Amino acid sequence: MLGRLIAVMAVWLFAYQSDPVFAAGRAALLIGNGAYQVGALANPARDVATLKSALEKAGFDVIEARTDLDRKGMLQALDAFESRARNADVALVYYSGHGIEIGGTNYLVPVDAQLQSDRDVKYEALALDDILAAAEGAAKLKLILLDACRDNPFAGAMRRIQTRGAFTRGLARTEAATPNTIIAYATAPGRVALDGTGANSPFAAALVRHLLTPGLDVRLALGLVRDDVIEATRTSPEPQTPYVSGTVGGEAVSVAPATGETVKPNTELIALPPKPDPDRHAREDFDRARSVNSLAAWEAFLRHYPTGLLADLARAERDKLTAAASAGKPVGPAVASKPEASKPGASKPAAPARVVASRDTRAVTRSVEPTRRSDRPDPTMYSRSVWGKHTLEGQPATAKTAHGTLYCLPGRGQGRQCRWLD
Repeated sequence: MLGRLIAVMAVWLFAYQSDPVFAAGRAALLIGNGAYQVGALANPARDVATLKSALEKAGFDVIEARTDLDRKGMLQALDAFESRARNADVALVYYSGHGIEIGGTNYLVPVDAQLQSDRDVKYEALALDDILAAAEGAAKLKLILLDACRDNPFAGAMRRIQTRGAFTRGLARTEAATPNTIIAYATAPGRVALDGTGANSPFAAALVRHLLTPGLDVRLALGLVRDDVIEATRTSPEPQTPYVSGTVGGEAVSVAPATGETVKPNTELIALPPKPDPDRHAREDFDRARSVNSLAAWEAFLRHYPTGLLADLARAERDKLTAAASAGKPVGPAVASKPEASKPGASKPAAPARVVASRDTRAVTRSVEPTRRSDRPDPTMYSRSVWGKHTLEGQPATAKTAHGTLYCLPGRGQGRQCRWLD
């Protein structure tokens, strides 16, 4: 009996540690957001259903199909997919819905977003960087398909606080930075993609026709998708030209295996626990640096994490701030104006009062005394003194503090995004 148990454990450990076990692993996350309060879309749910059916016929091991997600739902879907993608050869993410660009950063919009100002975008939408990070663990191909270049329905009422000039149409050009990554956009940068008048959008319909052709290299498949979309939208008011950015090498990579090629169903992809994530802390610190969004914050991040995808993204964010500063544009989040310096002999600032005994994490009240500090502290770091280091759950949390009203949204992992409301 003992010998049999040892033999079973040996087989399990070999399966967990050997790369060939994961050779057939293909995981997909499909998100379709259409039930917006402003600018509702008819096709995203149908696009997801159509693509899911095609992926099932192609033998994908894991397919997570979600529709009409709020921000919390999108974060949860990405967290779950990230674990699955680390055990896969191919990680495919398809998003159908509204996407906007603010300050050179692309965002995917949940259905509960209000976006009353450009400053709200990073708190109410998800940056494309989060999608890339969720697929980063795949070995052979990270494929991001963005049918998200619909016109910005919030532009007319969105107040401008941190940006200048007119809001752009469509998404900005973003290049794939990590190896074996392809980002495919439904249309060219700065242009608008159609939701479509038929059962699916032009981009989704072309993907189903060509992407899963057995044995066809993914780059050739996306070329055929491009041709179909151009032809389908040639006479429309907004002709589309899909755009692809990639870092795939010379080896042929197909999303579906060639006909007759034997592929072992990857049951281990679901049964085994996810491998440890060595970049979890780096992503959490990246989220904190992005919430501060200052040159000092990005430099601090790069001192601790000088290499890798997140380091490249941090340098890109730092360079954008440097360029904006050179052009005389406002840089970083709004900062409260400095009060006059304290006169000699003035009393020292009062220590922050402790939290009133209330266990409702969504609204914490402090006895507020006037503060004489010249600057407010970073809201995300200060939130730890209010709620500790644990992840906030459920609804957004607010707290009245000696520095003003603090507002926080739950974030991925142990991260959170906070700002001062007044």
